[in-house]
Amino acid sequence: MLKDAVRDAPNQPAILAQGTITTYRQLNELVEEMPATFIAKEPTSLPLIVKILSSLRKGSSLFIVNPKHPAPLLHAKGPPSSLLLYTSGSTGSPKIAILTMEQLIQNAQDVIRTIGLKPNDQWKLSLPLHHVGGLGILFRCILARATLVLGESLDITHLSCIPTHLYRATPIYKKLKCILLGGAPLPNFPKYLPIFTTYGLTEMGSTVTINQTVLPHRQAMVKEDGEILVQGPTLFHGYYNQPPQKGWFPTGDLGRWSNNQLEIIGRKDWMFISGGENIQPEEIEQHLIEHPMVRVAAVLAVDDPEFGKRPIAVIQGNPSFTFKKMQSFLEERIPKFKVPIRLFFIREMPLLPNDKLDRFILSQLVQLQLDQNKNFFQAGQKKTAYL
Repeated sequence: MLKDAVRDAPNQPAILAQGTITTYRQLNELVEEMPATFIAKEPTSLPLIVKILSSLRKGSSLFIVNPKHPAPLLHAKGPPSSLLLYTSGSTGSPKIAILTMEQLIQNAQDVIRTIGLKPNDQWKLSLPLHHVGGLGILFRCILARATLVLGESLDITHLSCIPTHLYRATPIYKKLKCILLGGAPLPNFPKYLPIFTTYGLTEMGSTVTINQTVLPHRQAMVKEDGEILVQGPTLFHGYYNQPPQKGWFPTGDLGRWSNNQLEIIGRKDWMFISGGENIQPEEIEQHLIEHPMVRVAAVLAVDDPEFGKRPIAVIQGNPSFTFKKMQSFLEERIPKFKVPIRLFFIREMPLLPNDKLDRFILSQLVQLQLDQNKNFFQAGQKKTAYL
């Protein structure tokens, strides 16, 4: 794909880093000259990009490792020119997915057509290259002859984000045309932001839906229990040291169809039963972050002698958001049994290496607070606490 870009647009800016432009011709020359023994340690650097492209051009299999994850000793396995990537590890330990170049290129081409990425557009590399989302940005830019931006530029037109990134800083780029946003419940961001909601997973080479519409070359179905299954040309080869993936792949995500659009409900693993009723934490979280005093919200299950499990809420936000305010706000929107029985404030949510919420650590913090203040929480004496 890089050689095609050099043939079609040799002098087109390929990468912009700290004000320095690398054209597609120059990028190709760097790839040709890259030594085999080079090790790149920066997650979004030009040398790492060159190393990735050089390795793939040689027909190598490439394992791009997150520095926060262990790097196991692997023996080559899988088709030539494949990429080995850790999955996001939303629940449990991350697995190593094997993706072929054909799958990643197909995914990138479909996203390009859907959002209209063009030459001279600039896409900021806001996700690390050990993440399938970061690789997707790289491949989309090369295929569209667009410019990949390392760092900042006044002319950025495209961003890929999860809500955590937008909580921290609202983008102010004047030429911004597209923000691909997914990975968590979406609050009410400013209407002027050009947000395209996405749903995807490493095992499908990144993106499955944009604005709840399933992209070409993908099929999705929803089982009777609500779990989403996917298949198609972008589906991964399989997990490392496991049999090849064949047929429909169970995502572990829950969804439903509405007017031929796929609405994501949440993770199957996170649903719990309270008094015989199913509770999906993401549903409650979505309502909580619609309140202007709530910046980030998480809902967890805690043990209850009467109901088995009950929901509690943890938020980042205005301390004036009292338990009673939360209760009255939610009771207008969801059944009473879904309203959290406790409210916890936290300064910063614990995050996984991919910036998604670490529910395991958060649940431990909550349980510690409950254990240490057991007497205060009994008989409804205390409804709010700080973690």
